Order: sequence, then C-alpha cells, then structure tokens
Amino acid sequence: MEKDLWLGKISAAQRKATCWRDGKEFERVPYGKESSDWGAEQRPCGDCSVAKGQYHVPGCDVEQCPACGGQIITCDCSSSKKPKKPAKPFSKRELAIVEARKHFRWRHMGYADNGDALFEVSNGSAMLLPYLSIGVKGPRLIGGAWLNVSTIGPGQVGTVQHQCYKDLMTREEHEFFNAEEPTPETRDRFWEFERMSK
Repeated sequence: MEKDLWLGKISAAQRKATCWRDGKEFERVPYGKESSDWGAEQRPCGDCSVAKGQYHVPGCDVEQCPACGGQIITCDCSSSKKPKKPAKPFSKRELAIVEARKHFRWRHMGYADNGDALFEVSNGSAMLLPYLSIGVKGPRLIGGAWLNVSTIGPGQVGTVQHQCYKDLMTREEHEFFNAEEPTPETRDRFWEFERMSK
C-alpha cells in the first residue's frame, strides 16, 4: 500500500514539467541533470526514488531550483506566480497529530548490515502515527526522513530502519536532528498527516 502510494506520487510528478520561481515559469530540472552528481547513472534518487530523466516528487531534497541552482526546497526564490493564499488552518485531527509529535522521542542507534540507519523510537503520546519526520543533514543537502512508526503504539518503544540517503552520503557524513514543528504552511512536508491504511 505504501509503495503504491509513492508510485502514484512519482507518476503525478511527471505531469508537472514546470514550476514558477520569482514570477517566471521554468522547466523543472530532471534527476540526473543537476549540477551536482547525485549518482543517477547508478541508482534512483536517494530521496524520492525517481529514475534518471524523471522529474522529482515535489518536496524532494535533491531537486535543483532551475532559477538559482540551489536546493529547490530551501532556496530563497519565490515559488509562486501570484501571492499565495493563506494556508488552511489545521483541522482537529491535524492539531492532535501536531500535539502527538511532541511526545515522540527518538535516538540514532547505528546502522544495519545493509547500510540503513537504525533508530529507537518511543511513543509517549496517546495516539498512533503512521510516520515521524526527522531532519537529516549532509555535506550537500539538508533534508528529512520519514520513520515508519505505524507499529509503535502509545507507551511503546520500537526500532525503526530507514535508508536515510545511504546512497548519497557516507555514515560519517550523516547528521540527524529534530525537525521543526509543522505549521499549516509546511504540513505537506510531514508524512504524519498521511492517512493510515486500514
């Protein structure tokens, strides 16, 4: 189910060939055409899993801004051709998720044999979340990881494994940190708001 959801996002991203930066329309930079070599000849994108020549899934940490050449998710270019509408306030369900996030704790424990990062996660909240978003830094990117915490119920502790850009950075280059708290404007960066499959 999770894989099908992501394949749908990759497919949808291919239908959006342009983006707006500083009031002008630009063609998006496909994977493998960035000024930095992200290894497109050897593997899919380490963040959003698109293949060489495909457009990145929106929010991907590897996607390059076609206007300034920086990371599109952190550059200073305006992303809209017209003033943005104010974001819709959080719903009651979303407010509960924001509150629950504050009661999750995690620590990086090392690496699995396949190179994935291992995390111990404790759920001190009163609800079950599908994912917990954390920050990941390296020499060429500031991004995030979405830890699958869907099996860690309230009051439980579990171990979670995530690839965390293992194809883009060495273990020594990884730096993990707490992600900022979500706001209505940044809700699309947090997988916590995805509906859990039944």
